[in-house]
Amino acid sequence: MTVFKTILKILNKLKGMIILYTAILVAITALNQTSGNNMTNFEDSKPSVLIVNKDSEDNIAKGFEDYISKHSEIKDIDTKDEDKINDAIFYRDVNYVIYIPKDFGKNLLDGKNPSLEYKSCGDEYSSYAQMMVEKYIKTVLIYKDYYSGVELISKVNKVVDKDTKVYMKTTLDTSKLSSMTQYFNILNYALLAGCVYCISMILASLNDETVRKRTIISSFNYKKYNRIVLLSNSIVIFAMWILYMILALILFKDLMFSSNGLGYVINSFVFTICSLTIGFLIGNITQNKNAIGGIVNVIALGTSFLCGCFVPFEYMPDYVLKIAHILPTYYYVANNQLIKTMEVFNFESIKPLLINGAVIVISSFIFVAVTNYVSKRKQIIN
Repeated sequence: MTVFKTILKILNKLKGMIILYTAILVAITALNQTSGNNMTNFEDSKPSVLIVNKDSEDNIAKGFEDYISKHSEIKDIDTKDEDKINDAIFYRDVNYVIYIPKDFGKNLLDGKNPSLEYKSCGDEYSSYAQMMVEKYIKTVLIYKDYYSGVELISKVNKVVDKDTKVYMKTTLDTSKLSSMTQYFNILNYALLAGCVYCISMILASLNDETVRKRTIISSFNYKKYNRIVLLSNSIVIFAMWILYMILALILFKDLMFSSNGLGYVINSFVFTICSLTIGFLIGNITQNKNAIGGIVNVIALGTSFLCGCFVPFEYMPDYVLKIAHILPTYYYVANNQLIKTMEVFNFESIKPLLINGAVIVISSFIFVAVTNYVSKRKQIIN
């Protein structure tokens, strides 16, 4: 009890840093939610197209022009003035210009493969226009051997105008889950920084030379002493974890009571245990209070950047991800990403979560073993 009261007194002096880490977590989450709310539903965008048709009397050329006109925004520019056309492309007033040569329709039906000239600004709209051109010409080439005249035009138009309906059935609120995933990813930084800083500062105070000598000459076994200090620190750190879960409940409300929310909570709890052991290890390695701040930045920020807390995995180089595999943070973030996309929770679906969680737990045992070794070595007083 004496040790626990001492730790609480020390922790009271460190509350400013805990508030700072919490503020960073809330600020990044709020920014992420604001950007997520700006998302809109998909809307079909039409490219701006200019058609220079020198075969306007032919039915195929007319049908082709009608099809392009229907699926794009036709610009009214003098087709005889190339300077105006070039200026329109340069200033993005027109994305794509199609030049239909004379006898294009006749040559196409005769199998002569007439070429179309075009100009484009090279953006995604011009690529879409190019796809429409290729789609119409390929459809004509397929049906010209079976139909002719008006019937051919009718059949081609029917095929190219046919829409395919795509239905996406999901019960997941992807926008909120993305924000929630970001929150729990950034929670890695808050937990790791909080654990390392608080525990290191607590142990630095407890391992003051005078206090340490008294502990060594007492009847306390070093392992028993470590367990008492670890338990006291555990209560403090888990109280911090509960605070972050309450904060998550305020931010995400009903989503926290879903299967996905439970997955995030369990994953963060397992990582909290790992963070606790890391903090305990660092606290036993150094008692230099001036160096602890720098160590916190290296460990918390370094692992957060390396393991995808701030930058998604898909944007990170392969060699960085390979390095990240040796850190427990990587498996914590990987679990968060898996939970975000899960609709059904059964043994097969949660198997990757269990494997990643096992890696985090094994890492925790390794940190505890190393801590005991370091602590035992420090029992020797020069």
